[in-house]
Amino acid sequence: MNKGDRIEKESFEIIEAGCDLSAYDERQKRVVMRLIHTTGDFEFAKMTLFSPNAIERAMDALERRLPVICDVNMVKTAITAKYTEAVGIERHCFITNENVAVEAAAQGKTRAEYSMEYAARHYPDAIYAVGNAPTALLKIMELHKEGLINPALVIGLPVGFVMAAESKATLAESGMEYITNIGTKGGSPCAGAVVNALIKIKAGI
Repeated sequence: MNKGDRIEKESFEIIEAGCDLSAYDERQKRVVMRLIHTTGDFEFAKMTLFSPNAIERAMDALERRLPVICDVNMVKTAITAKYTEAVGIERHCFITNENVAVEAAAQGKTRAEYSMEYAARHYPDAIYAVGNAPTALLKIMELHKEGLINPALVIGLPVGFVMAAESKATLAESGMEYITNIGTKGGSPCAGAVVNALIKIKAGI
């Protein structure tokens, strides 16, 4: 075990000793611990939410090598490339796509919002990971209601004070499979951390 692995192992031992994770099953606990490790915030032990079949849906999606669609490039970057390579999946973010930028401006939408519409036409059943833009998460739910998208899993962890908490609360009532949290905390590193945790569970790493 190299020095980095030893530090991570010790960190996880500190996390497990420092908070009550009894509300989560073993696989959920690994996701929550990864969130705490990423943020240094023990509150994720109290505010992380899973739909009943979220982990199973994630494992199935990874087995089928469905891609991960990210709302911003920071989420894509936070997903470790060697992990995605280990399970043979792709990461996509369309927010900087030229067509997305042009159409978003023409329709008066945010690029994050329109990028979800663009993704839905190409990858309606992918894993969707939102770590920055509540508008992207709200658009996913709108597309789902319209029958235009049926994600394998929605990882909804946008951060901020405008519609972030509300969008996550709505996700928890959406009928989709999800991993999210209560309140304003979250962010791109959190969304990436959840994807990394799920891949590590699937790959046994």
